[in-house]
Formats: sequence, C-alpha cells, structure tokens
Amino acid sequence: MTLTAYFLWLKRDWAKAGFLIAIFLFVFLFAFIKGTDFVLFLLLLQTPLYMIHETEEYVFPGGFGRFFNIDILKLQTADKPIDENFIFYINVILIWIILPGFGLLAAQNYQYGLWIPYFSFFAGVAHIALALKARQRYNPGLVVSLLLNIPVGIWSILYLAGQGILPNIFLNLHLVIGLGVNLLLPVMGVVVYKNHLRTIAA
Repeated sequence: MTLTAYFLWLKRDWAKAGFLIAIFLFVFLFAFIKGTDFVLFLLLLQTPLYMIHETEEYVFPGGFGRFFNIDILKLQTADKPIDENFIFYINVILIWIILPGFGLLAAQNYQYGLWIPYFSFFAGVAHIALALKARQRYNPGLVVSLLLNIPVGIWSILYLAGQGILPNIFLNLHLVIGLGVNLLLPVMGVVVYKNHLRTIAA
C-alpha cells in the first residue's frame, strides 16, 4: 500500500480504526499503567474513552456530521459545510495527537494533562446542549457522553482534587483550558459555516 493509498484509507475509516486502537489502549492502560501510576492512568484513559465516543458519532450509528448540518445549522445539505475533511482533521489532530500527547507529557508533570478530564466532561455536556438545541432526544455521541465521558470525567476530576493535585475543582487554569478547547470547536464550525454561505452566494 502506497502512502497516498494509506492516507485515503485512514481518511475514510479513521473512526473504525480508532475503535480498535481504543481497545488496545484500554488493555495497555489497565495492564501496565493503572497499577503503577493511577493519576497518569486517569489522564491517559480519556483518549480511548473519546475514541469510543467517536465510534458512536461516526460508525455506529454514526451520522454526526449530517445531524450537525441539518438539525443544528438548519441546512439542506447533509455533507456540507461540516464535511469529511473537517471531521477527519479535527478529530485526528485533537483526539489522536493532542490528547495523548499531553497525556504522555503528564508522565513528566501531571500539570500538562490536568485539563484533559475537563475537556472530556465538557465535550459530553456539549452533546446534551446539542440535543436541547435540536429538540431531539438523541444525537450521535450522546449515549457515550452520558455513560462514559461525563461520569468518568467528573470522577477523575474529583479524584485529582481528593489527592490534592487539583487544589480547587472550579478555580483553576485546567478547567479554563478544557472548556476553551471545547468552545474552539463551535467557533471553527461557525467559520466553516460562514465560508459555506459565501460560497453559495458567490
């Protein structure tokens, strides 16, 4: 397989591959990290949990892009402006690179990764907000948000606070970063949306 062919495959099936990677990471983290450094385990755990979140969004049942374009942006196009390219690059860069990257940096200093549980929590809450805005009981990603991202995110934050690693659950920079990264996503969505409207009008 050429590099180009591999990239095209990854671009098409990244969410499916992410599910398999998540299983591997779960096994690795529980087998080798949990017993040696539980704080690091909690920080790194957020990555495979979010990959499971992506599986619900884009594989089973999938359709998050369509949901966002039609039910949130109120457009008639299921694949524009939030398209395959936008979804691929945002998810791979943020969840496959940035999250585990800062998780690994936390092996040297926990401070690098303390924003990650906040990110996971707020990402889950965002799906509740989307459900309310769309006036629908379900949107792709909501179930994993309710069952995993929100409760594990909260529990991780409480554990870190209990260990004295987070001196204050609410008044800290890590909450701001976790929330800010989440808020950056709709801002980028608005930019793409406005560009799409300009393209249509041109």
